[in-house]
Amino acid sequence: MWYNIYSKLLNIRDNIIDNGYWKRCIQMIAKLRCLSKKAVYKMLSAFFILAFSFSFTVYAAPSPPEIDATSAILIESGRGQVLFAKHEKARLHVSTMCKMMTTLLAIEMAKLDQEVTISKESSGTGGATLHLEAGEKYTVEDLLYAVMLESANDAANALAEHVGGNIGKFVEIMNNKARELNLKDTHFKNPTGLFDKDQYTTASDIARLMKYSLGNQTFNKFFSCKATPWDKDGRRQILLNKNRLFWNYDGVDGGKVGYYDEDKYSVITSATRSNLRLVSIVLDSPVDNAFNDSTKMLDYGFINFRTGVLVYKGQKLTESTIEGKKVGLVSSSDEYYTFPTGESYIKDISFDIMKNPAPPITKDKIIGVARYTLSDDSQIDVTLYPDTEILPPENKIQKAVDNLKQNKGLTVLLIVLSAAEVLLAVYYSARFVGRKIFKRLKY
Repeated sequence: MWYNIYSKLLNIRDNIIDNGYWKRCIQMIAKLRCLSKKAVYKMLSAFFILAFSFSFTVYAAPSPPEIDATSAILIESGRGQVLFAKHEKARLHVSTMCKMMTTLLAIEMAKLDQEVTISKESSGTGGATLHLEAGEKYTVEDLLYAVMLESANDAANALAEHVGGNIGKFVEIMNNKARELNLKDTHFKNPTGLFDKDQYTTASDIARLMKYSLGNQTFNKFFSCKATPWDKDGRRQILLNKNRLFWNYDGVDGGKVGYYDEDKYSVITSATRSNLRLVSIVLDSPVDNAFNDSTKMLDYGFINFRTGVLVYKGQKLTESTIEGKKVGLVSSSDEYYTFPTGESYIKDISFDIMKNPAPPITKDKIIGVARYTLSDDSQIDVTLYPDTEILPPENKIQKAVDNLKQNKGLTVLLIVLSAAEVLLAVYYSARFVGRKIFKRLKY
């Protein structure tokens, strides 16, 4: 009996899941109605066992992509959360890193419409160039397109001279910025990316630079550009972004390609789907492999990860007692995080709350931090603010006075109402006393 009931339930489940034959399922359930009450109880027990087997199904962790690149990393752009990495700490010569830092510093330290005169030194730069000639004039914006789309070394040196005064001083600025951004495994020797044995970086440091740079709207403008016209000597040509994924992968919104050898391509790509923006960084790979690896990494990220709200704006996360009063502590904004699909990715939550804060406590005063630890051991700190104000007595009086000053119409109305209340009180008091006196005189 048990086996027959269990088999029928399995048939129902398989039809629902695999074939969707709803009518057939209904017919099978109708047959079960003919069973005795005792059999029905057994059937229900079996059903719940099956239900629990669904609930506790264990899903295997997604397999990371197999790639050919020497080094690579995949991050979520907002927090820089690492979703996949291969030898991300390996120090390599990456020309693209130099171009990205040169672009970032030119954006931060110069204006796009400033005019740049090409020097003799810049015009003589080797490697990939646009054959800029000494004495020619271009805007900073023009040269930035040349660097990002064509990897033009003459344009990179021209920007370096314009921003730093000379190339040597600009390289100092590059290394200072690297220290500011905590790029511990990066050292620059030139703004072009031409090979130098003492010039190196890592996939991890490039990811950190990208996270920072993508927060700059102007940087995104150049990083997301597919093509732009370039006019020289009365002739127009088109500068084309060499990242093929702009045309071959859905959602791509940024890209840069660089190389210093035929087998040493570097490809940086960003793509966005369903509010999740990913950045793939592939280093030291033959050109075809570099794009294949980028595609595999992005596919892995979009298939297996989602971005959701960790904490909503105004959400109460905990409480604190201030001056004997319970005060809710809330987040001032929505906080997002990226997590594997179908997993509970929050491992721990801890709070660091200020002890005995003294009034005045305003809603913009930081009272503490909620620290979320994810399963990958990365942490997200959410700043906590009070959901109500607590003011000292004198401040309450002063605040009332200030409010009256700011609302003159309300102040006048309150004065009129108070005066009317006083007059009514005097009137009724006089009337009461008058009646008492009248009664005494009468008798």
